[in-house]
Amino acid sequence: MKVILTRYALIFAFASMTLCTSTIPAAWAGEAEEFVAKLKTHYQKTQSINAFSLSYHFLNKRYRESEYWDYQTPDRVMSQRMIEIDLVKKHFADSDLLYSPGGLVNDRIQFQNDTQSYYYETNGSFFGKRYFNEGMGNFDRVIPYILMNVDFLAVRPLLEENNIEGNVTLKQEINSGTTTLIHKVSGSDDVSVIYYEFRDNPLQLLSINNKGTSAIYVYDDYQTTRGITFARSVHSNPEGATEPAYIKFIDQFEVIEQVDPVKLRLPQGYGPEIAKSDGILVSEEIAADLYLVTDSSAWRNSLFKVNGDKIMLFGGSGYPALAEKTIKLINEQFPTKRITSVYVTHPHGYAIDGLNVYADKGIEILADEYSIAAIKAYAGFADDIAKFKFRTIEHEKIIDGANFYVLENMHSKRQSFVHFQDSGIIFQSDFLHIAFDNTIAKVIPNYTRTFIDFIRSKQLKINRIVGNYQNNNISVEVMNKTYDSLM
Repeated sequence: MKVILTRYALIFAFASMTLCTSTIPAAWAGEAEEFVAKLKTHYQKTQSINAFSLSYHFLNKRYRESEYWDYQTPDRVMSQRMIEIDLVKKHFADSDLLYSPGGLVNDRIQFQNDTQSYYYETNGSFFGKRYFNEGMGNFDRVIPYILMNVDFLAVRPLLEENNIEGNVTLKQEINSGTTTLIHKVSGSDDVSVIYYEFRDNPLQLLSINNKGTSAIYVYDDYQTTRGITFARSVHSNPEGATEPAYIKFIDQFEVIEQVDPVKLRLPQGYGPEIAKSDGILVSEEIAADLYLVTDSSAWRNSLFKVNGDKIMLFGGSGYPALAEKTIKLINEQFPTKRITSVYVTHPHGYAIDGLNVYADKGIEILADEYSIAAIKAYAGFADDIAKFKFRTIEHEKIIDGANFYVLENMHSKRQSFVHFQDSGIIFQSDFLHIAFDNTIAKVIPNYTRTFIDFIRSKQLKINRIVGNYQNNNISVEVMNKTYDSLM
């Protein structure tokens, strides 16, 4: 792995540098056309492939940059992807499995046929039996990224260029034995330029650097299977960093007649369709002086508690726009009172991205000691962290009628929840993954057991569990069914 990563860094450095004419001689007229013709001959056998299945597994850093179990020991998570594509009919069926610490399985299934383009789950942790309508443009949004994982598909835009003389420049590096084609995409402005680097002998694609999007792909470990030669290892980074966000390994590539028709429809029993959120926050008093804040989709939920002329907010810090809307709603409802604190359950990015909005207003941040340290280390707050005011939450600490409990579990090294004893309401984030329709997932993460075992051991009075995400009215019955499915 170290050798491969070193090669990735070298290719990145080459692709990013200003090409030097002293080491890379200028091409003579017609040389680019000649090299592209050579490429067309090289890839001739694969040019007729328009329907195929692709399976690969990969180590994923991109979606874990702020979601580590321990921010001090960054990790990668394993994912698997299996997809069938028909480039002519614009059909595809995609199954993407993300395995997270603690046993959470995030399975994302999507497909597009002639009239439908849907997105659903089989495990049911987040959507349950509901599904999204992705719109008929989803093929054009998803498939170009998938094609970049197969070298002979990734070069097709170059091979399909009609004006080689006007849009393609060739540079050769004699010392490394490589040739780079610089492709100005037809009809685009100057920033949409793509660098294709090839090894000369044997002829192989080494890297693609899209200057417009700063996306870099590095191809390696070429093997031949059923007469088709392709790179089995692909490293990619959409941001162009020297360390890849995705380390991919191609498991299987198969030419097919068509996408399996069974995969191009929703399984029986699914529905209804998930409506788009109206984005309008509303509040509802669910207990004395305790209010639920949500919108029509309930993807994000928060609580606030009124204590005299002060207000404690629980959640509502997922992203800046949400923070601003939440503050506006509370201020309009209680213009004579002020928000004094906002509570954070754990320091993953999707729970803290909006904290700088509260910090700018002098609002205190309540979190456990570990979460505070992680927030201070969060790259997005580097320029503003001096504005942040913290108050440490300790295990079993009570503040104005809110009982805080801090647990160690496999989702985050430290993760807390709050219990309002008088009303029997719990506010939690990611201990329970219960879809809005109360579907019980097929695979339950072990930190769900940690949470339920704890509240049972404490014999906490529970009438309602509010999830920071999606289901804001989880009953004891549904919680118990979830626990029983672990057995």
